[in-house]
Amino acid sequence: MKLKSAKPISRALLLALLLCFSLACAAREVAEVKVEGLLNAANPTSEHEINLEADGEAALILTAYGPGTSWERKGAEAAVISVHVDEVHKADVVLFRGEKPHDYPVLLGPLTRGKHRLAFRYEPKKSARQAQGVHIEDFELHVYRPGDPLYEVIRHAPLIYGRKDANRSDVPLLMYHQKWMRDDRTVIQYTVIFSHEDGGTSPEGLMARWGRLTDIEWCYRVELDGEGQVVREVYQGSGHETVRFRGEKEGRHPLLRVCTKNNMFSDRGQSPFKFALVPEAELPEGHSREELMDLNPWTYEVMALEWMREGREDPGGPATVAVSDPRNYVYIEFNSCGASGRSDCAGQAVLIKLKGDAKWYPSDHEDPSLDVKSCGWRRVTVEVPPGKEEGDIEAVRFVIRPEEKGAPPCALRGIGKVFMLDENFAPTPSVLEWHGELTLDADPDTPDPDQVTFEVGD
Repeated sequence: MKLKSAKPISRALLLALLLCFSLACAAREVAEVKVEGLLNAANPTSEHEINLEADGEAALILTAYGPGTSWERKGAEAAVISVHVDEVHKADVVLFRGEKPHDYPVLLGPLTRGKHRLAFRYEPKKSARQAQGVHIEDFELHVYRPGDPLYEVIRHAPLIYGRKDANRSDVPLLMYHQKWMRDDRTVIQYTVIFSHEDGGTSPEGLMARWGRLTDIEWCYRVELDGEGQVVREVYQGSGHETVRFRGEKEGRHPLLRVCTKNNMFSDRGQSPFKFALVPEAELPEGHSREELMDLNPWTYEVMALEWMREGREDPGGPATVAVSDPRNYVYIEFNSCGASGRSDCAGQAVLIKLKGDAKWYPSDHEDPSLDVKSCGWRRVTVEVPPGKEEGDIEAVRFVIRPEEKGAPPCALRGIGKVFMLDENFAPTPSVLEWHGELTLDADPDTPDPDQVTFEVGD
């Protein structure tokens, strides 16, 4: 077992980790182990001894892939491996990257100082029919101890039981956290990004009003007093209700179960798939929630491959509202809200003009139900003809759809980024960024402007 400096699970925390490097090194133990060989039905288990120098919250970064699998193909979606410590089941890992080696963070929970037996077991009954096994390249053990800047965040992270079909649909991809003060209490909120949403918002609504096909849902929020004791804890229940948590825990980790097709939660029950994600990443300020996808660009690939398997429009085209290949879309991040401090806003849409094309392509397909009406940082997408690239974008237009007489104005307060996906489904460099404030009018009876256009490259 070789000790080395920790590699961050998320680039979003790189700056913070550098600033507190000396503190983190003193409070976090890291070890890397190389693993050779294929786990399959005939040879399903790989066991290892791990030795902790002190008590703490343990987590793994497991590098593995599934021969014969692809998230795009029915019947070959993913191989599944379970993780055990001292014969106790800790988590299941769905290898959604298929035959590509990928780093899968796994939370092991509280472990005491000393030696423990770690086991990885291939789960053929949980894996896709065409899966041939699991190849583990290596794993890296992290132990978070008091004094680590992330100790309390990791210590209270929820464990999620996925739906029974989580090995092929709506798989939890990653978890991130947000942290703030409320009076003298520390509030930590945990959010999960799922690969898709099988119920609730339609694919057309997801792309037009949220700029993605993934589902992003906060799952658990805890308030801690000055001594680190839990004062209040809630979760997001069915119907997007905020519900007091009354369920069971493993250590300080609450147990939740995905209980609906639109990925709401319950504090009762279990399922065949137990996900123990590591919420090391924190949502950066000044961006929409989808920024965590940008920081983990592989999430776009998993999102796209699931949609290609489940029902994309092919061939695609902006003439219909049906969702096609996600590479046919322009992704726009912007910040808007009601003017003069109002929290409500009229319907908003974004239009894209391409070089050499006189047409303006709208995010809402001129359907009012696909307009954006909420405030804050948001994402939308605009479908353009197949084969276009970010360099083909000439202009971006923000439009307020006229409403009834006297409708309140809206304020555009920033454009974070405008990009497309490359051939590998990764976000391209942004072609537009703007910061300021412009008021757009929603009253059809006034002469004030209800749209503003930004030329790319100006």
